[in-house]
Amino acid sequence: MPPRTIDVHCHLATPSTQEAAKIHARPEYEPYDYFMGQDSKDHNGKMFPTIVEPLTDPAVRIEYMDRMGIDMQGLATFVSEYFYWTPASLGAELAREQNDRISQAVADHPDRYVGLGATVPLQDVDAAIAEAARAAEIGFKGLQIGGTIDGHNLDEPRFRPFFSAVADMGLGVIIHPSGYPEGQRFGDYFLTNCIGNPLETMVAATRMIFSGLFEGLPDLKMVLLHGGGYLPFYASRADHTWEVRPETRKAIPEHPPSHYMKRLYYDTMVFQPLYLKHLIEIVGVDRVMVGTDFPFDMGETDPLGLVANVEGLSDADRAAIGGGNATRVFDLD
Repeated sequence: MPPRTIDVHCHLATPSTQEAAKIHARPEYEPYDYFMGQDSKDHNGKMFPTIVEPLTDPAVRIEYMDRMGIDMQGLATFVSEYFYWTPASLGAELAREQNDRISQAVADHPDRYVGLGATVPLQDVDAAIAEAARAAEIGFKGLQIGGTIDGHNLDEPRFRPFFSAVADMGLGVIIHPSGYPEGQRFGDYFLTNCIGNPLETMVAATRMIFSGLFEGLPDLKMVLLHGGGYLPFYASRADHTWEVRPETRKAIPEHPPSHYMKRLYYDTMVFQPLYLKHLIEIVGVDRVMVGTDFPFDMGETDPLGLVANVEGLSDADRAAIGGGNATRVFDLD
């Protein structure tokens, strides 16, 4: 039997949580929407109704999966529902609601879904650790978090206990941004997504590398979506910076940044076989997994075709990217 094809980058929304959180919302709390131009907001008003069903109804998604050749989706929360700006007690409650909903979808369709992206209230690290542990107990294999937490960078010492605890639990951590916090120039041309999301991933991951997070936690399984943003495509500049600037070597004196890039995991969301080939050459074929960003218009509709068109891969390589790596990384049965 061929291995299952597994999509590690897809979202299931829980609309009821948005209603509960909105009393605390301010436009500036969500950079993705805050910096979005009016023409993009207008287009979203037309596009979004076309994806509401697959975004919210697990049963509806299966037809789409079949068309794409996806056997199993790793369900994760909708990034507009992180709610890091709510009071910690409410954030914990909303995280539980979302995670229970994903867990129910998995229970209803155990052969098609697995929980890979539980959300946690990282505005309170202790509460986030507690919810991560609960998520693991109800079957989640991973978490999904933003690139910044209510304005705070992931490399800040306050988050180190969270990453340490999650590494000990064996859970994967998927980074999926919701815009770029300094996106003042991203209003036009849908740059809030086109540039903003992959840039946020690059900044977050680069800061974590230079901070020594991955040096101190070698067992932490971190997955960067959108192919890692721009991180792996300019790895040589980060390495050069490390070589010539002593302030970059304080926490990682022994190894350049590319050493740690090879410890991370990435999805295939780069749209172009040439770029996917480059990503694989930089980080290794064992570090790359299929992702689609389902069900959004910025997603990949032919993920297996993308992998098939990468030159130089063996059948075993394509099988690993298609599902074997995800099975190993997330300890799937």
